[in-house]
Amino acid sequence: MKKGEEVHKIYVRAPNWLGDVIMATPAFARIRAHWIQAEIVCGIKKGHRGIMSGSKSFDSYLDLPSAKGWRGLLAEAKLLRQGKFDLAFLFPNSPRTALAALMGGVPQRIGYLQGRRLLMTHGLMAKPPKRRDKKRWGPRREPFPMIDYWFGLCDLLEMPRVGTKPILRLSAQEESQGARRLEEAGVDLARAFVVLSPGAAFGPSKLWPSLHWARLAEQLADEFPNLQLVLTPGPGEEGMAEEVRSLTSARIFIVRDPVLSLQELKAVLARTALMVTTDSGPRHVAVAFDTPHVVLMGPTHPGYTNRNLEKATILRHELDCGPCHLKVCPLGHECMVDLKPGEVFEAAREILDEGKGRGRENGNGGKDP
Repeated sequence: MKKGEEVHKIYVRAPNWLGDVIMATPAFARIRAHWIQAEIVCGIKKGHRGIMSGSKSFDSYLDLPSAKGWRGLLAEAKLLRQGKFDLAFLFPNSPRTALAALMGGVPQRIGYLQGRRLLMTHGLMAKPPKRRDKKRWGPRREPFPMIDYWFGLCDLLEMPRVGTKPILRLSAQEESQGARRLEEAGVDLARAFVVLSPGAAFGPSKLWPSLHWARLAEQLADEFPNLQLVLTPGPGEEGMAEEVRSLTSARIFIVRDPVLSLQELKAVLARTALMVTTDSGPRHVAVAFDTPHVVLMGPTHPGYTNRNLEKATILRHELDCGPCHLKVCPLGHECMVDLKPGEVFEAAREILDEGKGRGRENGNGGKDP
């Protein structure tokens, strides 16, 4: 399939996880650059649309059906049939997404082929994982940075090259709204602050113990008394944030009621001095805005996100049982429990010490006064 072929309307099925959506943005940009005159529609979870605000890659969006099973499959296929697409670029690897495109009458379907070769018209095979002997869990394919993984499909179609850094946009209105939410929570915008992001939609195996977050907050407050600590829970994580605050003597501001929208989260993370986070979607927002961040990584393989680490400090312990990629740990959750607050504090202190005197430390989002 070459650039000159007649393709007028394209359906891009976005990944299912927020972090993957963000990591896919360079590939989205390559698709737009390749088919500059085409109408390109992104199929995305409704809750993830806010992260794409201001994007130049798409002309419009389709909110994916929330129904599961055959009901959801038929609903997605109906949307595609109504859209009369010439081509579908499928980021998820599931047979279901390919089947929806086929049933939706999309004649050309691009994506990885594992488990769905007969449903695709163009694609690549991913390398199988190199499993250790007798290992019960682990990645389903050879760990490979997701940005490069999707770039493989773009290279297959000879799309123009772009950089690998995630592309997120932030409007002046969104900046103002994010600042307002911080002020409503009690944060002084004239002073620097650190964001603590304890949640993870993936499952409990990615979570760091609440008591560890509480001890980290105390160490940061003792070492940096002028630094404000801000908790930014996601939907359904408000109780977790309150638990952390109840366990610590440090003063912590919680931005909730409602929790930050994705547009507001972009604005908040763009101006923070440092973010400490699990291996979750907000981590990749920090990457897009060059925000220094410490990532607490347990059950997932670092190979999938091993790009754009210039502002990242990755903390993880190598264990015989991991990386397992299980949502719930069947053992003792040692990969996260044994990652102690002192170790995280030292990584955070090193970043904050290096950042003294810079814009973010002065509370102005890294911009000149």
